[in-house]
Amino acid sequence: MSAPSHPDGTPSVLVAVTTFRRTELLAPLIDAIRANQGTLAADIRIALVDNDPERSAAPLAHELDVDYIHEPTPGIAAARQAALDGARDGELVAMVDDDVVPQPGWLDALVRVWTASHPAVVMGYVDYVWPEGTDPWIIAGGFMRRRRRVNGQPLEAMATGNVLIDSAQVRSLGVRFDASLGLAGGEDMLFGRALLSAGGKIMASADSVVRDEVPVERTTKEFVRRRTISQGQMRTKLLSRSSSVARTLALRALHLVGGVIRLVVFSARGLFARLRGNVSAHAVLRRRAWFAQGRILGALGRITPEYARAAHSVPSDVRG
Repeated sequence: MSAPSHPDGTPSVLVAVTTFRRTELLAPLIDAIRANQGTLAADIRIALVDNDPERSAAPLAHELDVDYIHEPTPGIAAARQAALDGARDGELVAMVDDDVVPQPGWLDALVRVWTASHPAVVMGYVDYVWPEGTDPWIIAGGFMRRRRRVNGQPLEAMATGNVLIDSAQVRSLGVRFDASLGLAGGEDMLFGRALLSAGGKIMASADSVVRDEVPVERTTKEFVRRRTISQGQMRTKLLSRSSSVARTLALRALHLVGGVIRLVVFSARGLFARLRGNVSAHAVLRRRAWFAQGRILGALGRITPEYARAAHSVPSDVRG
């Protein structure tokens, strides 16, 4: 069942900003949300979903005149579920991370796809922008790139950097973000799989764009290597979940074999690409080899949280 709308058919929207100790980004982000909120939603409510146990975003929420939701359980999954739980009857929930900037027409584009087909989730596009001077090898590797789909295209997976969720539908389907993941990634993949299995639909909105300017510290080969390996580890862990020990072991064995084969193939192809001087192909194949390495480690039970947080005094976003 979809969220109720106003008599004229326009929905109400809660725009939820998940955040963790990056208060310096919040004022310009809230300004951008208000400037680009569009006209297709009847009512718009903005909330900061603060994942900091010390409530660092609370004073700013009051100053910016937005709602405040506190979720002290560590991790992006817990924060996203808190946003859904904070939705009022009839509200859709638009989720954005604290390090993006919504572009003109961002929210209208999400609402337009939802109004046309009433899917459980509408997934917008995240435009990753590399800082000047970034190694061309990093850019060519596709480490932060997302594929831009066609408006209304059904999707078989979900990412949550820019989404609109029909809270009434997901509640009726019994789908929730898994807060037990803690600081590990993969919450969006699990949510999307559970939603599709329960009969929900995910559709794309190519016209809904948020801009994500990649920090300089995330443009090194070491960072993208660690991140890619961690993603491979988590993918194996999540796809090997089962209530049966025997099935879990069998699934891990399949991922182990598949990871080894892919590591050998992608490493060999990457070597040839490097010898030919094909920078783009070498970067892409190196990324795939690192992901395969992560799958192997995950199959062996070695997991490194993708969003492990820094020391207490170091600011970070909800993802770490």
